[in-house]
Amino acid sequence: MVDHALLEQVLGLDESARRELRAVIDDSLDDGYVSPEIAAIIDQRIADADANPDDYVTLDEFEREVASRRTA
Repeated sequence: MVDHALLEQVLGLDESARRELRAVIDDSLDDGYVSPEIAAIIDQRIADADANPDDYVTLDEFEREVASRRTA
């Protein structure tokens, strides 16, 4: 819940000060958080890639496939 008195103080700052405050707040947040569900998917994909190192599509092949789907 937002402290409205604090919000009023923040909104009373000039734009430069608000941008600086925003940067400090952004830096304090853990934006590298990955949910356990997503982490499990990533781990499974890494395990699949490690188990099958020769099972891949080159960038050129991928781009051709995407282009062919767009024209179809």
